Amino acid sequence: MKKTILATAIVSSILSVSAAHAAPIFDANFELNTDAVDTETGDTTYDQNGRVELNAYSKHTAGDNFFAGKGTVLLNTDGEATVDDAFIQLGNSTWDFQLGRFEAINLFPLAKDTLIQHVSDDYVYQANKVRGRIGDGGGQIAFHYNANDALKFEVDTLYSDGDGDGTSTGDGDKTKAISGVRPSVTFVTSAATITAGFESVKYDEVGGTNVDLTGYAVTANFDVAAANVNVSAAFSKDDVTDKKISSFVANMVYGNFGLGVIGSNVDNKTGNDPSMLTTYIAYTVPLLDIENATVTFAGSYSTADDVAVGANDKTTAARVRFNYGF
Repeated sequence: MKKTILATAIVSSILSVSAAHAAPIFDANFELNTDAVDTETGDTTYDQNGRVELNAYSKHTAGDNFFAGKGTVLLNTDGEATVDDAFIQLGNSTWDFQLGRFEAINLFPLAKDTLIQHVSDDYVYQANKVRGRIGDGGGQIAFHYNANDALKFEVDTLYSDGDGDGTSTGDGDKTKAISGVRPSVTFVTSAATITAGFESVKYDEVGGTNVDLTGYAVTANFDVAAANVNVSAAFSKDDVTDKKISSFVANMVYGNFGLGVIGSNVDNKTGNDPSMLTTYIAYTVPLLDIENATVTFAGSYSTADDVAVGANDKTTAARVRFNYGF
């Protein structure tokens, strides 16, 4: 009997150690796009682009505490290698800190966004200026707190003294310094998951321009029969130029099919006040009955009103994407 108890204890100890020191996880996938884009003011352009994504992840635990790390490298078909995620995360099931390069919670989810080609990206606001993946010379820190299964909080911060391209502020090499904060709260109910967030970002450009932007967004995710649906609204204001943007999105995914509509209105202090509507669609099918191999057909159509004289007001795009998970 004593031997049995001792053997059980040894096995349990071995399993416990194994769970606490799990082996790193490695995976990879390949994505290749063939695109055609037509604008009202230019000729149709064709492009092929893609990347191999390499992921490494590991997590060690001690009771309820954990320490995890992830790295993602992108080997692009244009011959360049870039980093997507590179972060560490530590804490427990109630709270944790995340530091490095990553994306925070999505306040404007686009669902099956295989291809979205706007008339102009400047016409839409997605509450993502402080979402993350900042460029050189900067960093990110996020704090997560899970009050319970139905209430979760997140506070994201970023800072940089050089390149701010990861914040979608424009040309990264023009950014001199940047700082931002982005708190959000998520409510989980039996009917829907609702997230609301606010962000504030400031940056100085080399040319002397100062940007002081604030914004907020609310998004809801829920199921309708067999379809998953997102509905979101986001609003921003640049306190220096007084430019305001109001953007809305509704999308759904039903099996391998996805459809979405984005509407946006710009209120400039002077000049034109463009309004834009972008519709996108995508459908994925298995390829040659091979596991982890698919092809996706996607399209996007965007129009805008009250644009500046000579500016583009219509963009039509199509994409064929091949995916293969190694």
